[in-house]
Amino acid sequence: MLEVGPMRLDPATHRATIAGKTVDLGPTEFRLLRFFLARPERVHTRAQLLDQVWGDQVYIEERTVDVHIRRLRLALEPHGCEAMIETVRGTGYRLAAPR
Repeated sequence: MLEVGPMRLDPATHRATIAGKTVDLGPTEFRLLRFFLARPERVHTRAQLLDQVWGDQVYIEERTVDVHIRRLRLALEPHGCEAMIETVRGTGYRLAAPR
Protein backbone atom coordinates (compact mmCIF):
# COMPACT_ATOMS: atom_id res chain seq x y z
CA MET A 1 0.00 0.00 0.00
CA LEU A 2 1.36 3.39 -1.01
CA GLU A 3 0.10 6.50 0.72
CA VAL A 4 0.89 10.21 0.53
CA GLY A 5 -1.45 12.67 2.16
CA PRO A 6 -5.04 11.73 1.27
CA MET A 7 -3.93 9.53 -1.67
CA ARG A 8 -3.77 5.75 -1.28
CA LEU A 9 -2.87 3.22 -3.92
CA ASP A 10 -3.08 -0.53 -3.56
CA PRO A 11 -1.04 -2.18 -6.33
CA ALA A 12 -2.42 -5.63 -5.44
CA THR A 13 -6.04 -4.66 -6.07
CA HIS A 14 -5.20 -1.96 -8.64
CA ARG A 15 -7.25 0.63 -6.73
CA ALA A 16 -6.50 4.27 -6.09
CA THR A 17 -8.45 6.32 -3.58
CA ILE A 18 -8.40 9.84 -2.25
CA ALA A 19 -9.97 10.34 1.16
CA GLY A 20 -11.71 7.00 0.69
CA LYS A 21 -13.23 7.86 -2.71
CA THR A 22 -12.21 5.85 -5.77
CA VAL A 23 -10.16 7.58 -8.44
CA ASP A 24 -10.77 6.36 -11.99
CA LEU A 25 -7.43 6.00 -13.74
CA GLY A 26 -6.31 4.52 -17.02
CA PRO A 27 -3.50 1.94 -16.91
CA THR A 28 -0.73 4.41 -17.73
CA GLU A 29 -1.97 7.01 -15.28
CA PHE A 30 -2.18 4.29 -12.61
CA ARG A 31 1.46 3.34 -13.26
CA LEU A 32 2.49 7.02 -13.16
CA LEU A 33 0.72 7.59 -9.86
CA ARG A 34 2.23 4.42 -8.40
CA PHE A 35 5.70 5.60 -9.45
CA PHE A 36 5.16 9.05 -7.91
CA LEU A 37 3.64 7.72 -4.68
CA ALA A 38 6.64 5.43 -4.19
CA ARG A 39 8.96 8.45 -4.53
CA PRO A 40 7.24 11.56 -3.13
CA GLU A 41 9.00 14.91 -3.36
CA ARG A 42 11.61 13.61 -5.83
CA VAL A 43 11.85 15.31 -9.20
CA HIS A 44 11.86 13.03 -12.24
CA THR A 45 12.75 13.97 -15.79
CA ARG A 46 10.56 12.94 -18.70
CA ALA A 47 13.24 10.45 -19.75
CA GLN A 48 13.26 8.86 -16.28
CA LEU A 49 9.48 8.59 -16.30
CA LEU A 50 9.53 7.01 -19.77
CA ASP A 51 12.09 4.42 -18.65
CA GLN A 52 10.36 3.60 -15.36
CA VAL A 53 6.69 3.78 -16.35
CA TRP A 54 6.71 2.75 -20.02
CA GLY A 55 9.91 0.66 -19.93
CA ASP A 56 13.17 1.09 -21.77
CA GLN A 57 12.16 -1.29 -24.56
CA VAL A 58 9.63 1.16 -25.97
CA TYR A 59 10.36 4.26 -28.02
CA ILE A 60 7.93 7.04 -27.19
CA GLU A 61 8.36 10.80 -27.55
CA GLU A 62 9.14 12.57 -24.28
CA ARG A 63 6.14 14.87 -24.78
CA THR A 64 3.89 11.83 -24.39
CA VAL A 65 4.67 12.10 -20.68
CA ASP A 66 3.05 15.55 -20.65
CA VAL A 67 -0.17 14.14 -22.10
CA HIS A 68 -0.40 11.45 -19.42
CA ILE A 69 0.49 13.90 -16.64
CA ARG A 70 -2.41 16.05 -17.83
CA ARG A 71 -4.73 13.02 -17.78
CA LEU A 72 -3.55 12.15 -14.28
CA ARG A 73 -4.20 15.70 -13.09
CA LEU A 74 -7.67 15.63 -14.65
CA ALA A 75 -8.45 12.39 -12.77
CA LEU A 76 -7.23 13.94 -9.49
CA GLU A 77 -9.04 17.26 -10.03
CA PRO A 78 -12.52 16.21 -8.74
CA HIS A 79 -10.79 15.22 -5.48
CA GLY A 80 -8.85 18.49 -5.18
CA CYS A 81 -5.44 16.84 -5.50
CA GLU A 82 -4.36 17.85 -9.02
CA ALA A 83 -1.89 20.40 -7.59
CA MET A 84 0.04 17.60 -5.89
CA ILE A 85 1.51 16.71 -9.30
CA GLU A 86 3.90 19.61 -9.78
CA THR A 87 5.78 20.69 -12.86
CA VAL A 88 9.39 21.54 -12.11
CA ARG A 89 10.26 23.93 -14.88
CA GLY A 90 13.18 22.84 -17.01
CA THR A 91 13.45 19.49 -15.22
CA GLY A 92 10.30 17.37 -15.03
CA TYR A 93 7.62 16.45 -12.50
CA ARG A 94 7.20 15.55 -8.84
CA LEU A 95 4.51 14.49 -6.41
CA ALA A 96 4.35 17.07 -3.63
CA ALA A 97 3.19 15.83 -0.27
CA PRO A 98 0.62 18.15 1.34
CA ARG A 99 1.99 20.34 4.08
